[in-house]
Amino acid sequence: MLWSLLTLGVLLSAKPPPGETVFVPCPQSTPEWAAAQERLLALDARMGELPDEDDARPVVEALRELLKSRCFEMSREEDSPLMEDEPPPALSLKAWWRDGGRTWVASYLELGKPGVRMVVLPPSVRPVLVRETAKPDHRLASLLCSAADRDCAKQMETWTAQVDVAFARERERQGTSSRLAEKLSQMCEESARKRPTRWRYTAWRQCQRNSDRYAPQPLVVRMRAPEDGWLVMRGRRGHHSFCDEVRAYHLGTGTAWVSQSCSELSLYEDQERLGQVDVKATDDARRAEVAVGTVSLEQLREVARAVLLADEPMAHGRAAATPVPVPEGYRIEWRERKSGLSSVGMGGGAGWFTSGQTRLNWAWFPPGRAEPLSGELTWPDSAQPAEDHADRRIVEMEETFKSGCPARAVPLALLDVTKPPGVNRLDAPSGVARPQDDRLTALRNWQPPPGCAAPQE
Repeated sequence: MLWSLLTLGVLLSAKPPPGETVFVPCPQSTPEWAAAQERLLALDARMGELPDEDDARPVVEALRELLKSRCFEMSREEDSPLMEDEPPPALSLKAWWRDGGRTWVASYLELGKPGVRMVVLPPSVRPVLVRETAKPDHRLASLLCSAADRDCAKQMETWTAQVDVAFARERERQGTSSRLAEKLSQMCEESARKRPTRWRYTAWRQCQRNSDRYAPQPLVVRMRAPEDGWLVMRGRRGHHSFCDEVRAYHLGTGTAWVSQSCSELSLYEDQERLGQVDVKATDDARRAEVAVGTVSLEQLREVARAVLLADEPMAHGRAAATPVPVPEGYRIEWRERKSGLSSVGMGGGAGWFTSGQTRLNWAWFPPGRAEPLSGELTWPDSAQPAEDHADRRIVEMEETFKSGCPARAVPLALLDVTKPPGVNRLDAPSGVARPQDDRLTALRNWQPPPGCAAPQE
């Protein structure tokens, strides 16, 4: 320990060459380190007390002043996650702090401890979608809440927790299915070793800064779940075994209309057409039905919110604070000179798809003839975490289906303006227009069973 402290002291007292400025960690044994820790704790408390709707600029300024101080000045090795000219809203700032902003700031005190050789890359700041930040003509404007709406914030807690799990699950999948992180580290270390010894840490750290681990990030959202209107989903579910479907759910009552035609792909076995789909045999094996009843109203509304937000553009960046070990033999010291230091970087992400995935078209028709919203989902899972979350919520909601008399008539006029998505031509050489039209015809011809009155329009 004594040797480590002496080494830090030598680094602090060493005079850099002309034109160079050197920044080193603040030794834990010094009074200024203890004072810096107190300032960090005070800022942490201030972050926790910051109301969601308040102006975050005073807190952002306090953070910037902290980062300029002696024990945090090595933070200049990282591009500031907080824009100088446009500080993030309080909601975004607090989310960044929780995502790992605090861990990043605190890491500079950790570097002052003997033997610590781990730097932290900060997370990116996530955009906020609330009434105050959205344009008046935003597609979700009618559902967005104010940042000050505590009830709306509470309603979002379940969605936020579930979406965080979905995004974490995809980041973990990418981490275990690719060697991107290893390649980044190896590339940065090899590049830095070509530099003079005193510049190796700076070159390596600059490369780490420029080599973003791109990952999708959820927005920080305040949005009410739709409570009325119709949610319509159309398309083919499944691959070898499939169902062509039209589903309509009423968000006011939980009424569910499901018209589906299911079959299995029948393939030719003769040498000339081996492996091709026999459309006639596939259609002859279809099993068609119309199911009417109800689903959980609470889960249906959560599905509607998940589907609407899955179509909202997601942010991309560093999703969390990322610890990275410093290569052996590198002195931890950030150097600057007027001429700068060129470095390299590499970024990337990962995606995936399977032959068993299809696309579903969805549309939400608000009450009062308001403008409908529509989009597509990858089914039954997706490399896009927000879509994957919506898929899972749909499955859970549909498991609550109970047959019964419908409280609302099937919205045929609305269904007529929706369209099914296409299907891979290898699976459906003749397309899906006819089986989808048949699904609408089946809904038109539906008659209430004994004991059920004609549903309301």
